[in-house]
Amino acid sequence: MSQRQSTIWDWPLRLWHWAFAAAIAFSLYSGLDGDISLLEWHQRCGLVLLGLLVFRLGWAVWGGLYARFGNYKTTPAAVLRHFKAGSTGAHTAPGIALATALLGAAALQVCTGLVTTDDIFTEGPLHRYVSAEVADAATWIHHRLHWVILGLVSIHLLAHAIYGFALRNRLPLSMFTGKKPAALPDTPHFWLRALLTTALAIAVSLTVTYARTLFG
Repeated sequence: MSQRQSTIWDWPLRLWHWAFAAAIAFSLYSGLDGDISLLEWHQRCGLVLLGLLVFRLGWAVWGGLYARFGNYKTTPAAVLRHFKAGSTGAHTAPGIALATALLGAAALQVCTGLVTTDDIFTEGPLHRYVSAEVADAATWIHHRLHWVILGLVSIHLLAHAIYGFALRNRLPLSMFTGKKPAALPDTPHFWLRALLTTALAIAVSLTVTYARTLFG
């Protein structure tokens, strides 16, 4: 008998996931292409990513059952055990570690981008509120951290390729279907909470965007 398919990924999180993936892809492209005309769009994409990260933070507190902080606890020992005996629960131990690392790296990249400057054409919307030393350190980090993000994204895609093609596992489809073989209660989608969290994310992103107008 096949194992029950439980709804692990709620719709708001699935929509967030694909928006986040698209924003990361465009941010990397526009930042690494070398075309100066793309830098304005690069900054806009960074502000979109800021909003997406705020949404994910809120969703980790009051969102779908398996999107919350309590489901993202793991240890190096648990990651090693997964490769020997697999993981139980809503998420795999390596998946938790990778997701945490990627979100942390993206958050640091976005935050440093808000205060970075090239001293010629562009500067982050919050650059004027930090010292030159902080701006220089943030710029140094921002110009290098993308390699970490590229590495983590590559590991993520490689893992799904192995699951899908080598192991014939349907796990890579879960972010489309929302389902995973697991004996767990289905998560509600919490649409009202999603709308309120989206409003909060937009408010934060707009506040940062127009900080100079609002705060001088």
